Amino acid sequence: MFLGCTKELSSVLKAIELLKTSIVERSLDGIVFQEAMSFAESDELYLALIDKSSLEVKTEFLRSFPLDFKEDLLTVAKVKKFKNINLLKSLCKDRNPLSDITIYDLDNPNSNFLTLVAFNNKRSNRTAPASYLIELVLPYLHKAQISRYQNDKTSRSPIQSLTNREKEVLDWISSGKTNGEIGMILGISQYTVKNHVAKILEKLNAPNRSAAMALTKELGFS
Repeated sequence: MFLGCTKELSSVLKAIELLKTSIVERSLDGIVFQEAMSFAESDELYLALIDKSSLEVKTEFLRSFPLDFKEDLLTVAKVKKFKNINLLKSLCKDRNPLSDITIYDLDNPNSNFLTLVAFNNKRSNRTAPASYLIELVLPYLHKAQISRYQNDKTSRSPIQSLTNREKEVLDWISSGKTNGEIGMILGISQYTVKNHVAKILEKLNAPNRSAAMALTKELGFS
C-alpha cells in the first residue's frame, strides 16, 4: 500500500512530531497547522474543535475554505449533533466531488471535544490518499487543538490574577481541604488562610468555595 508514497508518509511523520511538540508547548497556531498539513491539498481545508455539550466551535483553522460553506456545514452538523457523517460527506461531495470530511473522538465518552476536518481529497487516485494520511495525524491534531484551547482559556481566566500563594491555597481547596488543614500544610495560621480564601473568591467572582472549585475544574486548573 505504501509503495510510491514515501514522500507523503515522511511528511506525515514530520507532522506528527511537530504536533507532539505543539501538544506539550500548547503552541498550535496557523503556522504550525499549515506546516503540519503540508502533505494535504492547500485549498479547501478546515479544522475545528467542537464542544460536544454546547456544539460550539472552540478553535478552528482554515486554508482557502469558503466561509459560507463552512457555516452551512456546521449548521447541518449541529442539527444532527455531528452523528450523521454520511450526510456531511454528501454535502461536501455535492459541492465538490473530491471534497470529504472526517470526525474524530465523537463516540469517546471520556472526551468533551470532537475534531472535524473537511478537506479536498485530490490525492484519492494515489497509493496514499489524503483521507488516509489525515486519519494518521488526526489524534495528534485533536490533542493539539485541546491543548491550545485549554491554554487560551486559562490565560484569559481570572485565575491568572491570583498570587502564587493564592493559587497554592486554591489548589488545596480543590483537593477538599479545610482552612485548618491548609494552614497546617502550608505552615500558616487558619486566619491567614481565611484571608487568602476571601481574596480568591473575590478575584474569581465566586460566591463560595464550591463555586470556586467548580470554576477551577472547568478551567483545568491544578
